[in-house]
Amino acid sequence: MAKAIFPYQTEEHLLPSSDGEASLYVKYHSRGKPRIHFLVVHGAMEHSGRHRDLVHFLLKNYNEVAVTVYDHVGHGRSGGPRLYVPSFKTYIEDFLKIGAFLQTKNDPQTKTFICAHSLGGLITLSCFLDASYGWPYPIHGLIFSSPCIRPILALGAPSVPLLNRLNSFASKFHLPMIYRGSDLTRDPDRANDFDTDTLIPRSMSIRMAREIVEGSQRIRGLSYYLRVPSLFLIAGQDKIVDSESTTLFAHGIDKGITQIIQYPKHHHELWNEIDRQDIFETMKKWLEKQLKENP
Repeated sequence: MAKAIFPYQTEEHLLPSSDGEASLYVKYHSRGKPRIHFLVVHGAMEHSGRHRDLVHFLLKNYNEVAVTVYDHVGHGRSGGPRLYVPSFKTYIEDFLKIGAFLQTKNDPQTKTFICAHSLGGLITLSCFLDASYGWPYPIHGLIFSSPCIRPILALGAPSVPLLNRLNSFASKFHLPMIYRGSDLTRDPDRANDFDTDTLIPRSMSIRMAREIVEGSQRIRGLSYYLRVPSLFLIAGQDKIVDSESTTLFAHGIDKGITQIIQYPKHHHELWNEIDRQDIFETMKKWLEKQLKENP
């Protein structure tokens, strides 16, 4: 990434995770006194650093802005066993913990948007669709990149009972990675970044895989209840999540607050695709519309 040519401040924090057994790595960037704040929530088997181009774009295009990224437990620079989570609830409660932390950083008038990719989208949707959880302050919009509404399983439907059986006696056993960087993006540099990144483990625990599958099953029929303006960016050549299920889910939301944009030739990581700058510009247009309608 080219060196930034505009001034901004960066803070790094380690917060205790919701279970008290690990730390959450948080990076908070700010430029001026933030009037707009973006929280970027990454996907599974990656970390927040893979979305640096999105962060750079947001910081560059808004003068009074804050952008926060964090790593889920077991990912990147956060603590915890690699790619293991005892319960999907841990991801949601950590997400809410980040929200409470950010509430202390921003003015109450700051407009907040969440940009969530893949697993990050599932975590975000689980929070906003489950009445037992509550984001601590108003959210002005959600942007989803390939949200994990239905993960594509290696063995298809039979994978679910198999995961359940294995979880009963080998929950911490790790399944080998079944895809490479070229399955995620058509950009060879970004694909190579994934394949050589030492912060990305090469396997996922059975428990984590099972929790993601069950988490996606819980929200699949609940899209009608989403009440936050949302933009869904859907990759047509996605090998990680089922794009048709995502489209069906998004169509269940009130059309007055939802926009769906399909990218038929794109792979899973839209924010790392070869034309990501064009995708960022599309996001910006949607954001400007939200800001204009809700000044």
